[in-house]
Amino acid sequence: METALKSSAAIVSVCQAFIGMEEADEIAYQWLINTDNKVHKALNIIARLYDDLATNEDEEKRGLVCGTSCYMKQYGVTRKEAVEAYSEMIEVAWKDMNEACLKPMPVSNKIALRALSFARSMDVFYKECDGFGSPEKSMKDLIAKLLIQPIPL
Repeated sequence: METALKSSAAIVSVCQAFIGMEEADEIAYQWLINTDNKVHKALNIIARLYDDLATNEDEEKRGLVCGTSCYMKQYGVTRKEAVEAYSEMIEVAWKDMNEACLKPMPVSNKIALRALSFARSMDVFYKECDGFGSPEKSMKDLIAKLLIQPIPL
């Protein structure tokens, strides 16, 4: 898990999402990259594990090593048990994220909301399938609904 979390691009992505925000000062970036920060840990877990769950079978077909396979081997469990364990870890990460967002932080609410929104987007991107690797399966339709066919007010 330690290695897997370091390969997550969640923190870099949120840092990029801060660009252009008036509230994004050095304190905001230092807060986000602080590895003792619950938001930092939860973001990495949510992004990495959602990705692993959505992409594990396709990656195995391509001969790549995926997180769930490593978990299965390390703990001697079935794929179903590994998926359940990942789901439980994601749930705990969401609880940690929510708890952190309810407590006072050294950053503005807009900064915290940007980080929380990124975590929410991971849920959307990986809900049905790999929204990044196969955007035509889910993301194309969601983007069309949002930008091309908006709900009339």
